[in-house]
Amino acid sequence: MNTPQTAIIPDHCKAGIFIEADILSGQTEAVKTACRTVLSALQTLQTQYPDESLGLSVAFGSDFWHTLGHSNEGKEIKPFRALGNGLAPATQHDLMIHIQAMRQDLAFALAKSVLNAFGGSISVQSETHGMRLLENRGTDGFVDGTENPQGDENVRNVAIIGENCPDAGGSYVLLQKYRHDLNKWNSHAISEQESDIGRSKVENEEFEGDALLADSHLGRVNLKENGVGLKIVRRSLPYGTISGENGLMFIAYCHTLHNIEAQLLSMFGETDGQTDRLLAHLSTAVSGAYYYVPSVERLQNL
Repeated sequence: MNTPQTAIIPDHCKAGIFIEADILSGQTEAVKTACRTVLSALQTLQTQYPDESLGLSVAFGSDFWHTLGHSNEGKEIKPFRALGNGLAPATQHDLMIHIQAMRQDLAFALAKSVLNAFGGSISVQSETHGMRLLENRGTDGFVDGTENPQGDENVRNVAIIGENCPDAGGSYVLLQKYRHDLNKWNSHAISEQESDIGRSKVENEEFEGDALLADSHLGRVNLKENGVGLKIVRRSLPYGTISGENGLMFIAYCHTLHNIEAQLLSMFGETDGQTDRLLAHLSTAVSGAYYYVPSVERLQNL
């Protein structure tokens, strides 16, 4: 049995760190060594703090992954492309590091060890720290992640490539940073905000029938094919400050890139020209990248 990387399955973590980097020329062997080193550092901290859900995902963009020659693994991975005439920019990089834990200090400690391990083999392009807010709400005041599969087995079925595949234990991941304009958002009545989301704000109850607008957020992302829901596993967290920029670090894992991409195409008007209402009233996408997350065993032996 191949083991999924440890930032995918645990839910409800309170702290997250999201790092994207480019791998420097001639540093492939150094990156392989660093991957083994970071797994050891993770294990050490997990042993010291066994109840804090400390997890790590190390993932690769398509260009670097394909240089490794694992042609029968991660077959769906490709570069992120800009969507919606630029509404979703493409900021693809070679390496993604996702850390989550119940404690910010523990996530920070692991991130420091991880970046020390990679050292001069990479050039960090972005680093964002996320935090769980009260009642699992985003800075927009709505509960985030309500549609997530619940329970480890259900999460595994959605997020992890199955055992009958050569890349068993792997996963595909989307990372996007959304900046929120809360002044604009808060100028709308709560009823308008609820229509944009497709869910009540206080009670967190999903709208149905005519109350659920086709261009609401839920109307754009709750998709089905042949009667089956296109599920993904979100591990997103709010980021930012009260006085300055804030928003959502959106991260989603899935056993197939298709489910993730289908939701994006719908949100950004690529399917029917209709875009998600949140893009007009709240959120601006400022980054976007796809990565392949190999199993722990593959990461250990790239």
